[in-house]
Formats: sequence, structure tokens, C-alpha cells
Amino acid sequence: MIHSRPPHSMHPSRIRSPLGRSLGCLMALVVGVAPLMGIASERGTPNSRISSAGSASEYWDIVARFDSNHSLFARFLITNEGPGERTAVATWYLVDPDGMMVPFRNGRRESRWSLSPDGARVEIGSSVLDQRGAVHSLEYDSGKRGIRVHLRFAPGGAVASTDTGPGDQYAIDLLDIGTPVVGDLWLRGMGEPLAVNGSISVTHTWTDTGESDLALRRIEFSSSEQGDGVYLSDLTEPTGDRHRWLVVKRGGEAVFRTSDFHIEIARPPRWREGYPMPESLRISGAGIEGSIVAETPLVEVDPLEDIPQLFRILLSFKMRPRRLWALSSFDVKFRADPNLPAISLHGSGVTTVTYLNPLPKTISRFRSENPGA
Repeated sequence: MIHSRPPHSMHPSRIRSPLGRSLGCLMALVVGVAPLMGIASERGTPNSRISSAGSASEYWDIVARFDSNHSLFARFLITNEGPGERTAVATWYLVDPDGMMVPFRNGRRESRWSLSPDGARVEIGSSVLDQRGAVHSLEYDSGKRGIRVHLRFAPGGAVASTDTGPGDQYAIDLLDIGTPVVGDLWLRGMGEPLAVNGSISVTHTWTDTGESDLALRRIEFSSSEQGDGVYLSDLTEPTGDRHRWLVVKRGGEAVFRTSDFHIEIARPPRWREGYPMPESLRISGAGIEGSIVAETPLVEVDPLEDIPQLFRILLSFKMRPRRLWALSSFDVKFRADPNLPAISLHGSGVTTVTYLNPLPKTISRFRSENPGA
């Protein structure tokens, strides 16, 4: 949870209330969809896939947790929506162990940012996501703002890709889950950079259709332990229809994946209409059962709040978005082979909830969140 934005010096500001302000932007709005005409055609690669369609967008989402108890959330997005084409923006949220959050971003119009010929390296001002070669990197380096983030990780190959979604228009490639990451963080006022190590999760999504026409809410969970990993996605369409996807990774491979299960979304004690963070997700289905519990709210942002006024006015006719993150615990039991004993996994991770619009009362009522909704 966050309060008003930090001072312009970008020093951290303490999180005080559920509703807050932070640097947001057009690119933080889109929850991508559908494989189309991009640079890459093979699923499971990190390469850019954006087409020339007028509403096409794609983004890479990053969730990282470190042994220092810092959290980092970043999004790199390319879009044809809004004025012009091929606009790129990177948004970042760094949260320290005391709940202090520093948001920062870069945005560039077409020809003022760079994409490598293979589409695997994106550079937007001070923000760089390089997914080429055996070692990938995530960097932000701005002496003017007094912020440096340098991270490196060696992925073992894409974990899994979705095969379901609204009208077959929604695609996610799960590129990393629980991948070891090392590097350093520095903010103005720190004597030396802070060396960190932890885990990182990366997803890649893309669409040719305006996302708010396809999705009302997307709930995601990414486990943060190195090694075994659990990823879950639950998408609600504007009609109320829902699409689910769950992946378990062991030994660098997806050993269990399913979309044939139910999720019961438990109502939190202080239920807030519109943009609730679920208290827990109870999972049940063929070969899978378990729960994910949101324990510590970290960040809530309004992505429209700080974008240029023209974008804000245009987009506000279609959407009133929010994004929320919470530290969470999970306990999952799955049976990849009916002839073998069930395997139990438990640990911690991050729940991310993205709203393109507030839940209407017809959907946000607790009874509509029961299994099978």
C-alpha cells in the first residue's frame, strides 16, 4: 500500500495507506494478449512479437525478491495505442524492507528508443532489459535521479506457454520463475551499492486488441523460491467469464500444467468495492489442490495518475485501472502422474492483481467468486 508520490529527489517515501499515488504511465495499463505478427514466431522465446495493428501492444513483466527483503516490480511495454505508434515505456517500483517505495520510469516515442534486431533487447532511456545470450540483464542507471539497478540472471529456458484465453486472444509465455538473480541496488544517499541476490520471474504477453476490451481483472501469483516454482494466472473478462492457468516447475521444466481447475476467491475482512486484493485463492481440480494467501500488501498504483493529460483523457473513457502487489504464501499439492504419490510444495511469493476497470457489483459480490464462476 502506498501514499503520495515521493519527492522529486526520488528518495524513498514510507507507505502509509491502501490508496496511493505513484509514477504510472500508459504502458502500465495493458495486460497483453494473442500471438500475431511479431519478430519472433516460436512460442516461449523472449523476443518481441508486436504487430503493426493499431491497437497492438506487448509487455514483459518482472517480479523480483531479494534476500535483503527488497521487492522489485518492473514492466517494459511497447504499444501502438494512443498518439503515434511504437511507443515504449518502462515502469519500475522498488520497495525496501520497511515498506518504503520508489517509483521511476522512462518513456520514449518511436525512433527515440531501441530494439535489437532479434527483438530480445529493449532500451528505453535509462531502462534496459536484455534477454540475449546465456546471461540476461535488467538495468536502470540514472545519476540525475539518483537510482541504479543492475541485475543479472541465467535463465534455463522458457517454462511454459498458455493455450487458453478469451476468444483465443490471450497469450502468456512464462519465461522465468524462481530463477536465481544477483546484482546491486543504489539510491542517492547510500554510501555504497547494496549487493543483492534472490529470485526473478519474467512473463511476456502480447495483443492486437485493446486490452480493456478483453480483460477486467488479472490475478497472478509467482513463487519466489529458487528451484521449484508455482505460477498461477486467473483472468476475468468484462462479461464475468474467467480463464485460469497453473504451472508447477521442477528441475527447470514444467512438470505440471493445467487450466482445468477452480479458484475460490476468499473475501478479505475489509472488503473494498472496485479494486479488492483477494485474501486468499483456494485451488481445486484434477490432480491439484492448495491455497495462496495474500499476507502483506506492498504497493497499489493508479497507472493513469501521472501520464500526460492527453493520454489520460483519452484512456479514461475506456478504463479506470489499478495495480496491486502483496507478499503471499502458498501451499500446493499436485499429482503429475496418477500412479505416483502426490507432491507437496509450500513457500512464499508475490500476488499481483491488475484491474483495467473496477469490478462491477454483479461480479464483485462474494458469491460470484466461488468455484466455477
